[in-house]
Amino acid sequence: MSGSSPRQGPGRGRAVWLLVLAVVVGSLVASEVADRAPRTNADRVHALAGDFACPVCQGQSLGESDVPIARTIRSTIRTMVDEGRTDSEVRTMLVDRFGEKIDYTPTGRGLTGLVWVLPVLVGAAAVTGLALAVTRWRSVPADSGTGCRGAGTPRATSNRTLVLVGVAVVAVVAGVLVAHTAGDRTAGDALTGDIRSSTRTLLAEAGVAAPAAAETLYTRVLEIQPSNVEALAYRGWSRWRTGDRAAALVDLNEAIFLDDAYADVRVFRASARHADGDHTGAAVDLTVLDGLDAPPIVGDLLDASRLRQRIAGALASGGELLAALELLDSGLDSGSGAGPAAGRVASLLAERGWLLASTRVPELVERGLANLDEAVAVRPTDPHALAYRAVVGSGVASRADDVVADLEAFATLESPPPDLVAALVSMGLFDG
Repeated sequence: MSGSSPRQGPGRGRAVWLLVLAVVVGSLVASEVADRAPRTNADRVHALAGDFACPVCQGQSLGESDVPIARTIRSTIRTMVDEGRTDSEVRTMLVDRFGEKIDYTPTGRGLTGLVWVLPVLVGAAAVTGLALAVTRWRSVPADSGTGCRGAGTPRATSNRTLVLVGVAVVAVVAGVLVAHTAGDRTAGDALTGDIRSSTRTLLAEAGVAAPAAAETLYTRVLEIQPSNVEALAYRGWSRWRTGDRAAALVDLNEAIFLDDAYADVRVFRASARHADGDHTGAAVDLTVLDGLDAPPIVGDLLDASRLRQRIAGALASGGELLAALELLDSGLDSGSGAGPAAGRVASLLAERGWLLASTRVPELVERGLANLDEAVAVRPTDPHALAYRAVVGSGVASRADDVVADLEAFATLESPPPDLVAALVSMGLFDG
């Protein structure tokens, strides 16, 4: 009839449902494989460490465990990520070395890929069943009066089969795509610019910034390059200077774990340990430092802060005179010659002589005076050598003339250390 509107057949309705389903699944797949915001290298290292079990722990990931092997593996991951290796390459290395049992994330290959595909298939089948039920429910009133197109007719069966096959194909494709993209995305490759150039620029800026601002800059370096030992060491030192001692020691310990031959961090941790009362640990760091090929600026830093002498003095005060002397001797063995090194030798000899003389054991006092004489001979203007020898010599009658000469030389110094001036004044040896 011209006045009646044509009705949609069940085949067309099912085609619409199939189209809707395909669009939904396709959208999910597209959202999964679409480019995401680039992660930093630090994000990738953290994610990878959380995706693998610690080989020797129960119920802990590499990121959660702090046993030596977990720390070693995390260090290896950092290095590989900073070298530009993909997540897939890191995973392959770990699985090859420790077996698939440590991988929390199933791969998208072989039978394991079913772990990714089956949930998609089940979800797609559920949606399909719902769609067919709704379609059948809508078509029943129209078909019941005619008996022409029952749900069991060959045409209905054919349409249903077509829908199921189409959805299954879409689901399998979706599952495969999800499986092959999950965990294998090379997020680090999305970062722009040269890593070395950007990190060096940030490190240079941090070197002249205030401690709080420097910490932020060093953190940015570590987001780009988590295994950057310089950034870890100097961020730790910045945190120490701003009072965050716990976080500072974490950074310093991690830096030494990554590169135990990096000289700067040994000085930083020795200073931190000494301030915390761990004088033995501080002495260990400086002894290790003496065996490294440290740049001259490290020696200058030690000279300016008198860190070695202060640690040795703390050890001696705690009854560990032998450990104190060994620390000073280690410094003497690693530094000799003219110029700044001569001043370093004189300062260490002066401290050695002072510690020996402070025991008040006659034999040790005599050896201490010999060290002080040597210190003054190496550097006649060393303030500590002059002050120490004057104090020790004041108790030895035969040294009266040397005491006068030492005090006169001390008085001519432009900027003698205030603590030495105060000590000499308190003893009545110097009028300031």
